[in-house]
Amino acid sequence: MADEIQMHGLQELKATLKDLPDRLGAKVVRGALRASAQVIRKEAQARVPVLKEPDPRRKPGTVRKAVQVRRSKKDQYGVFVGVKPLGGKQLRDFKASGGKSQNNPDDPFYWIFLEFGTAKMPAAPFLRPAFETQHPAALRRFEEYAQQRVVKEAEKLAREKGMR
Repeated sequence: MADEIQMHGLQELKATLKDLPDRLGAKVVRGALRASAQVIRKEAQARVPVLKEPDPRRKPGTVRKAVQVRRSKKDQYGVFVGVKPLGGKQLRDFKASGGKSQNNPDDPFYWIFLEFGTAKMPAAPFLRPAFETQHPAALRRFEEYAQQRVVKEAEKLAREKGMR
């Protein structure tokens, strides 16, 4: 004799599971990537050489403040740690006040000279070593963040579908 089992909510569960990958990609993966990139950003900021001698064309800490995590414009899930350049308006305003762009103390354009060196200056890399030393910690942070958010997003999606 076969027992009859009735399950309610299978259609809602199926719809929730179908929508879950889009939600995970859009929110969880991107958030986990940003969280893991923050680990590398903090290390890079700690490694940036800071101006020790006064210079009217530079402010101490300009490059350190400009190290940021940003989204890629080309890749939907891409994030990267880099030095954010000064905005166009800020450059135009400085030039309008009579200054030359290479003398702008707020512009971190010279970060590339620090990272890779020049013919007259040895390299003092900060981005590459930050990645090399912190990528295991960044991977752990990615896993932690993703584990926490997958559960939250699944519960939230279930509530929206009326399953809870």
